[in-house]
Amino acid sequence: MKRFILSLIFLIFLFFTMPVNADTVPYGRKSIKYYGIGVINMPKEYNIYSAPSFNSAIIKKVIHTDSRKSAIVRSTNMQKHSYIAYVPSNNVALLPVDMNNEDNWYSVYLDQKEGQMGWVYNENPSDFYTYKDLFYKYGKPYGLRFFNDLTKDEKVLYSAENINSKTIDTFTFPEYVNFTVIRGNWILVSINDHTGQAKVGWFNWRNEDGTLNMFPNFKEKRL
Repeated sequence: MKRFILSLIFLIFLFFTMPVNADTVPYGRKSIKYYGIGVINMPKEYNIYSAPSFNSAIIKKVIHTDSRKSAIVRSTNMQKHSYIAYVPSNNVALLPVDMNNEDNWYSVYLDQKEGQMGWVYNENPSDFYTYKDLFYKYGKPYGLRFFNDLTKDEKVLYSAENINSKTIDTFTFPEYVNFTVIRGNWILVSINDHTGQAKVGWFNWRNEDGTLNMFPNFKEKRL
């Protein structure tokens, strides 16, 4: 009987604990089902609650178990879990935020595939980023990468931050992407592609519906 109870306790612990053990970043636009208003970077251990209160039920306990030092891009189905990007070597664990209140509680997508919601507490306001802030925070030191499901017609650089402006260049297989400034849904980028030629122009980094067309590149840091 005692052994049965101990086994039951162990199973319950496994059920309520969600280990994370693989570096993950979005590889395409379909990798992210819900974008929300931004992202919150969470610590190594935290709880996801059913309501914005410590007295509410704990939906899951999250424990980061991966200690590898290199970031590896994985083409796994991002919609099956809550992270938009998880790169422990860079202390990155980004949850998509639907809304937040004034008491440091954030409504997040617990399961992107099913749309299940939960609440997390983070007392550090600097851990929340709009997507524009996220690009400045991580895109500057790491560079950016285009999502691999962009169409040929979308791989265009413009002379101004307007789709009706003059097309100044196109690109195919960019190797390095840096940027200077973001204005609304447009970003001024410098691209080095397989031809070795540097291309500079404005790119539509975010569509009107909030869909992202690129993301910070956590594979390597370029100083």
